[in-house]
Amino acid sequence: MEAGNVIKAVVWDMGGVFRRYFTEPMVEIGHARGWPLEHLPLGPTGLIDDSDYRAMTEGQIDESDYLERIRERLATAAIEFDPMRDIDWDEEERPAVWEAIRVIAASPIFQAILTNDASKWLGEGWWDTWEPRKYFDAVIDVATLPFRKPRPEPYLEVVERTGFAPDECVFIDDMPVNCRGAEAIGMHSVWFDVLDPNQSVASLLKLIGYNPDEEHL
Repeated sequence: MEAGNVIKAVVWDMGGVFRRYFTEPMVEIGHARGWPLEHLPLGPTGLIDDSDYRAMTEGQIDESDYLERIRERLATAAIEFDPMRDIDWDEEERPAVWEAIRVIAASPIFQAILTNDASKWLGEGWWDTWEPRKYFDAVIDVATLPFRKPRPEPYLEVVERTGFAPDECVFIDDMPVNCRGAEAIGMHSVWFDVLDPNQSVASLLKLIGYNPDEEHL
């Protein structure tokens, strides 16, 4: 779709988009530490197929379930490691994503966050002290709502916050099931491919009409 200036609001997921998904650095750590990666399913960048990750991307299990299964796999392999505790998250940000966020923040486009699980990683009420909050016009953590993505209620809530119609909003998420949830209420969506983050960002910027040669929206 050639949206041009039709898109008036960009709504971001966080996990896997703002920072690398936790299995990505785990694979690198596993290489360095000699983990048996040929027998250890670790998301889309692991050496073998991870059926649990695929199930999560399709909404059959949630991230809490998936994280627990990862912990169980590590324990079975006698590996002492906790993704929430043992990854230096300050080193895992996606530069292309944050450049896009800054470009959008400097434009008339409304920019928001709609996240399912940030509170589990950043703590309750994280948005009050989170320094990048300044780039966003609204932040919705579904920990404050009765329902999670891909139920329609969170998307309807964020659309209402934008003040625009659903078809004037685009949602970006690394979980296909969540993109379908946005589309079900009339939003546009961009699936964020963790294997090709730069192309995913380029697709979003094209959709909202950003021309890097003009350096503005």
